[in-house]
Amino acid sequence: AASPPAAAPPPPKKARKGKDAEAPPSKYKDTVNLPDTAFSQRANATTREPEIQAFWAESGTYAKLSRENPGPSFVLHDGPPYANGPIHMGHALNKILKDFINRYQLLRGRKAVLVPGWDCHGLPIELKVLQSMSASERQASTPLSLRKTAASFAKSTVDSQSAAFQRLGIWADWQKPYLTLNPEYEAAQIAVFGKMFVAGHIYRGKKPVHWSPSSRTALAEAELEYPDNHVSRSCYVLFNVEPAADSSCSAPEVAAAAKDGVLAVSVWTTTPWTLPANRAVAVNERIRYAMVRAT
Repeated sequence: AASPPAAAPPPPKKARKGKDAEAPPSKYKDTVNLPDTAFSQRANATTREPEIQAFWAESGTYAKLSRENPGPSFVLHDGPPYANGPIHMGHALNKILKDFINRYQLLRGRKAVLVPGWDCHGLPIELKVLQSMSASERQASTPLSLRKTAASFAKSTVDSQSAAFQRLGIWADWQKPYLTLNPEYEAAQIAVFGKMFVAGHIYRGKKPVHWSPSSRTALAEAELEYPDNHVSRSCYVLFNVEPAADSSCSAPEVAAAAKDGVLAVSVWTTTPWTLPANRAVAVNERIRYAMVRAT
């Protein structure tokens, strides 16, 4: 059998172009007068930032400026975040903007201090704790045991958030924060509440509030969320009118209809889910109303 033909030799390699090609030495390189420095051309922030922050901490830069500046005092109390988990972009924006203000005041020569704090009570913390429990643990928990677990969780979260804020480079009195679960803070709150009560500013009354059936607690306006595809069905509702006990109605036909139990006030609402909690219907003495018979 005939042997296969010999393989053709490979074509010669072409000269490489682009960044991999070896460029001839430049005749101008040694004629440019550039500074000779060990300063890195790269920021290398992951390494340099902790070094700079460690230098600030060791030299006590913030403490010296905030205590020894010649100008007047400037104290910025931090509106406390919830101690219910790791920090997010909202935390970062909040603290960095406050750090801008604090450093600006320091540069103006004032004794500027940022007092950090944490809100260690409330539903966000309790929900976080409940989510970490099994169904049997939630069933067996008591209000007292839940408070103790929530307090322990809040304290650990304060430590982790404080470390994260310091890593952002925020200057503040991190060793002396205020926590709403500290006994002295709670005592001060009770003292202020007592003064408000004595001054007549505290009273018991009624007001409409938003209620969460799942969390079994009241909700603030900011905590309400509506699905984008929600459709609110409007409806007309009749509220029966009871006759007045003193028979002071100036319109006999209205009084008679009310006495017979056939008089009602018609209302229209776009929030029918509020009807079970409705307590009254408002009327205006300066508006003329019509009494009609429905057939």
